[in-house]
Amino acid sequence: MWVIRGRVFFRGQLEPLSLGIDESGRIAAIKKVLRGDAETDHGDALILPGCVDLHVHMRDPGLTHKEDISCGTRSAAIGGVTTIADMPNTVPAVTTTTALNQKTDKLRGRAAVDYVLYAAPQSATAVPRLSDAVAFKVYMAESTGNLEVTVPRMEEIFRAAEKEGKLVAVHAEDPGKFMKQKARDPQGHAAARPKIAEQTAVATLMRIRGEARVHVAHVTCVEALDQVAATATCEVTPHHLFLDWSKPLGARGKTNPPLRSPADRDALWDAFRKGRIDAVASDHAPHTLDEKGEPFEEAPAGLPGVATAFPLLMRRIRTGDLDLPRLVSAMASRPAEILGIAKGTIEVGRDADLVVVDPRNIEAVTTKRVRYKCGWTPFEGMEACFPQAVYLRGEPIVEDGEAVAEGQGRLITPRRTGHHDA
Repeated sequence: MWVIRGRVFFRGQLEPLSLGIDESGRIAAIKKVLRGDAETDHGDALILPGCVDLHVHMRDPGLTHKEDISCGTRSAAIGGVTTIADMPNTVPAVTTTTALNQKTDKLRGRAAVDYVLYAAPQSATAVPRLSDAVAFKVYMAESTGNLEVTVPRMEEIFRAAEKEGKLVAVHAEDPGKFMKQKARDPQGHAAARPKIAEQTAVATLMRIRGEARVHVAHVTCVEALDQVAATATCEVTPHHLFLDWSKPLGARGKTNPPLRSPADRDALWDAFRKGRIDAVASDHAPHTLDEKGEPFEEAPAGLPGVATAFPLLMRRIRTGDLDLPRLVSAMASRPAEILGIAKGTIEVGRDADLVVVDPRNIEAVTTKRVRYKCGWTPFEGMEACFPQAVYLRGEPIVEDGEAVAEGQGRLITPRRTGHHDA
């Protein structure tokens, strides 16, 4: 048995503990003192459950000039993420069983962290055929991939998903509320896709969802958040918490739904801190610098963030802007619960997916640090606390802040909360 020691986040609080990890990579014991065949002592550093990012776009297959599963999951590991949920708007889009099987085969043996896959059913009849995906994604408005469905079609998908017991994550914007004006900067983009489009879309979503398990992706404003029913779940992205349309990002700040005003960002942060938002998800959606260098209106929407979500929020722990239990809930335990997978907590019997971080070690976010294939980050220069070590099923995948392993990640299937080799 391998023993890892440190200040462990266990049952909602930090305490000096030893974690015993068995040969299968699961936590076999949690005690004050343990002895093992090998021992690693992380001293005063915090040992937290590995983060679960329930919204990423690894662009693999078909768009791998922007990102791919190998590079993207190494960046995820650097940022303390040990499980990702990959969206279906790849090429081909995961709308059929053939596409799902092709993507499964394509990713096998290449990920540095564990992963689940979303599918994008375009009709109710496709829902049962796509049941090998952990969850579904539905787009109410145009975004990368052109997978939007009408409200009546979406309602039919919800009924079918309800029968299958499947989670449906929704990109909630009402295209009927979009403005025709041309956007030349992030502020113009926010005006063209205004808050009312998000607010009415979420209200419609709550009205038609029935008993389906619905998750609202990337909420950007409290007006939309106010429409989310208590029995639904929602997420916020780091870019909507840390960026707004006043930042001089140009097309690099173009994303759907848009960055909002500084006042909206402040209100959203306050709602997140108070626990009104279930999860933080990066919506990691890279595009190359050449693509982002196009005129604003032609430039693609989306920005990278999988390596910086946890480090940016961890920095806010040190400044007193955020409580550690709130962060662990939003980035580990709650996303795992939403996806229905056995991740996100430090417990006997769970995979030893662990993040070791010292909040006193503060550094600036840089492009070099995050190792993105796209070659840029919108959070350049911001203060962050990156993990010093990360473990996946007890095996180190990050040491001294750098990714040291690849290909250890496994596909997590919906049929059981374990995983199979991938």
